[in-house]
Amino acid sequence: MRSLVHIAARAAGLGVLLLASALVLVGACDDARAAEGGEAAAAASSPAASLKNHADKVCQAFGPDYVAVGNTGLCTKFGAGLLVSVSQEFTDRDIVMVGQRIPTLFNNGAGAPIVFYHEDDVSKQTKNPSGGVYSWAQMMVQTKNDWGVLRGFVRVAADARTRYDDGGEVVVDLRKIEDSYYYGALDEAWVQWNGLKVGVQPSMFGFNRLPTVVTPGYSSIVNTLGASYTLGISRNASLSLAFEDPERRIMADGILARPARSDMPDIVAMARIATPSTLYHLSGALHHVEDHVVRDFVGGRDTSVWGWALSAGLQSGLAWQDIVGPAGEGTFGRFSFTAAYSSGAPAYLGIPFFAPDYIAAGDGARYNSKGWSAVTSYEHMLTPRVKLSLSASYFNVWMHSDGEPVIPEDGPDPLVPDLNFEVDVHGTVLQAGIELMPRAGLVIGVEAGYTTTSAKGRYVDFPGERATVGFPHIGVYLRQTF
Repeated sequence: MRSLVHIAARAAGLGVLLLASALVLVGACDDARAAEGGEAAAAASSPAASLKNHADKVCQAFGPDYVAVGNTGLCTKFGAGLLVSVSQEFTDRDIVMVGQRIPTLFNNGAGAPIVFYHEDDVSKQTKNPSGGVYSWAQMMVQTKNDWGVLRGFVRVAADARTRYDDGGEVVVDLRKIEDSYYYGALDEAWVQWNGLKVGVQPSMFGFNRLPTVVTPGYSSIVNTLGASYTLGISRNASLSLAFEDPERRIMADGILARPARSDMPDIVAMARIATPSTLYHLSGALHHVEDHVVRDFVGGRDTSVWGWALSAGLQSGLAWQDIVGPAGEGTFGRFSFTAAYSSGAPAYLGIPFFAPDYIAAGDGARYNSKGWSAVTSYEHMLTPRVKLSLSASYFNVWMHSDGEPVIPEDGPDPLVPDLNFEVDVHGTVLQAGIELMPRAGLVIGVEAGYTTTSAKGRYVDFPGERATVGFPHIGVYLRQTF
């Protein structure tokens, strides 16, 4: 517990440091602007002041918050923020998936895989609210010359959250990615030259980011290490191709499947078309891993496993005056929808872990997990400072094994039938939220929702019982950006 407190303290310290650094930088820029204003008359004829004024005017083309970095031609913008949240799940039950292998006699296989599911008592983990603190600082640098536009962006963050372990003790988790706190603290870090972008960046597969904070729903948006290139077909259409780190998209359980990063990156393609009111999105991904089940259990070689995913969606701005006439004047909203399908790559669905990428049979066969998900949301501006949001998420994923003999067949009727199974899991998240913006940069939000999960299996061609859980949840948060 002492080490967890130490980690939490380091996370809080890092968050404060990042926030303070960003504020100092922003304050320094403000002081510089004020000093320049006070000395404008005295320095009006200075060649250095003239160059600085010209550089600032050039930077204003990138946005009002950009300032010149001396006379280098670089323009930079700083930002920072802090998000504090508290949430509570009102449930004592949840569904647990357990993978096992049944020994197959008289052969050298890894054992017949099978998945069991049951409702579990999670009252110790949900008896009290959980909280989180997320702080970040970011910087964007841009310049433009005869070679085109060069951009660089970095955002570092400290993301600390509390949870309750199996014994009901409070645990503070600091975000880790690939077992690294450093990678977990690096939200984004990339360099872009025209259409080419290299570094930790948003995956080209994801699209809609739901307007939720406490429970994000089944959005497939992730930041990952990769290299991408975007080609503008016209002012309203583009094509993109990316090579992305597959580690962020691997789902493994260690028993049913042991996928590992291969030498081949995930290949992701994306197309977008914009109209005056709507943005359309289409993406696809190829996912490749090396499976270690047979090698680790009985010796042998790794096996290549391929997966793929497709996604389509849209975002549309709504001016209610165009729909209901003058009664809707000044009222605006935004609608979004995304659907995705995958085979052998359920992480591209943006769902919780209910199925590995595939089921590895004891004889070396591989059966991809398949599924689909959909997310939709609507945001409505009740007033210029009050926003209502509604969102719904759904997923359905199923896994199976065609079966293999547990003992050798004896005549036309085997003594024991082949051990096959299929498990289907689906879930929903329905949410509503209100955000109040008392002043620029400050948001106070409340979210409430209801989550359901259901599992149904079939074993040796006989149906199993259905397990279903459902529970409400609520959360509040405060976000301040600088």
